[in-house]
Amino acid sequence: MAVAAGPAVTADLPPAAFQVPLAGSYDLPVVDLVRDHPVIDSSGEATTLFALKRGRLAVMAFVYTSCPETEGCPLSQSILYRLDRALAADTALGKRVSLVSLSFDAARDTPEKLAAFRHGQRPQSDWHFVTTRGGPELTDLLDDFNQSVVPLRDAEGRFTGRYRHVLKIFLLDEENRVRNVYSSGLLSPELVLADLQTLKGDS
Repeated sequence: MAVAAGPAVTADLPPAAFQVPLAGSYDLPVVDLVRDHPVIDSSGEATTLFALKRGRLAVMAFVYTSCPETEGCPLSQSILYRLDRALAADTALGKRVSLVSLSFDAARDTPEKLAAFRHGQRPQSDWHFVTTRGGPELTDLLDDFNQSVVPLRDAEGRFTGRYRHVLKIFLLDEENRVRNVYSSGLLSPELVLADLQTLKGDS
């Protein structure tokens, strides 16, 4: 049975609560270096993170599509939605950037469901929706990015369908180095775009 496409994530985002610096007026030091990891795209094809990036800049968020927390995954997806539209409007920058929404809920966020979710967002730039096979592959990927994800269980030990995780969006450069990690306190599409323009100017 086909999975119905969900609505696009278009929630209004408040303006940044801080002054976004002028692109190119600052440096972005290397925060970390991550390894390549196997993933499965929304068509069911096996690939890897680096293959999706194709040597470009990337903005990557760990999510699960049934997240009920408005300040969690829906917020990060709203950020990527805004970036997608901005990158489509700026073709010079858009051709240098990939967006990646990676679900850590492999059992429920199947490629079919991710394809329907992707259809609901109607991407206009290079925006990928991927998952993993779960198990050790997922654990290794989360550990590499230092992304904590804990399934929540009830008093009988049954999975509630929800996860506890810290909202993070990662900015990767062409050499797969982490150049910024955005959390709820420093999360706005304007800042991410300024950082992308800064890295674009450095290369």
